[in-house]
Amino acid sequence: MEAINEHTNVPVSDTDKLIEVLGLTNDIHEAGYILPDGRLLHLDRSNCFKRKNHLDVLKLLPDFLGQEHSIIDTDMIAFMAKEQLVRFCIDGRIHTAVKPSSIQLRKIYTTLAYRSNPFEVIVSNAAGMTLSQHTVSGPTMGALVNIFKTYDIKVHDNFSTDEFCLEEDETHFKLIFRPAMKAVGQCNKKSQMIKMDEGFKEATSLFMSLIKQGVQD
Repeated sequence: MEAINEHTNVPVSDTDKLIEVLGLTNDIHEAGYILPDGRLLHLDRSNCFKRKNHLDVLKLLPDFLGQEHSIIDTDMIAFMAKEQLVRFCIDGRIHTAVKPSSIQLRKIYTTLAYRSNPFEVIVSNAAGMTLSQHTVSGPTMGALVNIFKTYDIKVHDNFSTDEFCLEEDETHFKLIFRPAMKAVGQCNKKSQMIKMDEGFKEATSLFMSLIKQGVQD
C-alpha cells in the first residue's frame, strides 16, 4: 500500500518533519512507528531498495546530522520518549519508551489480538533501560494494560540486569550501561558516595551489589 501524503506547510515537531519526508500508511506491514494519535509512520518495509529501519529514521533529522558518534539504540529510545512514539514491527516486536496513549494502546491491541504469531513487548524508560519484557500471542486488552502498568510503578526492581556491568579505576567504581557503553553511575572508593545519572537511579541497588561482589572477588 502506498504512503498517505499528509504534508503540512510548516512542520512543528520532529514527528511532523518525518511525516513530511516519509508519509503515513494504513498498511501495518509498511509501518515502523505508531504515532501518539494512532497513525502509522511509513517506512516502506516491503521495498528492499527504499525501506528504512528504525535507526535510519533519526538520520533524516537535522539534530542528528553531523554528530560524531553513530546513531545507536539508546538515541532511538530517547527520541521515542520525546516524541511519544511506539516502535513497531509486524514481524513480532513492540517497543515503548513512555506509557502508550489510549489510542496507541488500541492500535496495538487491534493489531495483535487476532494474530497467532508471538510478539515481544519491550518496555523501556527514556534512558534506554529495559524495565520489563514480555512475549504475547493474541493478547487481551487487559493483558496489554497490565504490561504497560509498568510505567505507573515508582520503583522498578525487575529491570534487565544483563544491561549493566562494573568497571573501576584507582578512585571510582563505575556502573556501565552496556547498550550505550557509558558510565551511568559512579561510587567514590574513599567517600563511598554514589552518584547516578538521571533515568538510572533505580539501578543503585544493583550497582551496590556489583561493588560488593567485586570487592569480595
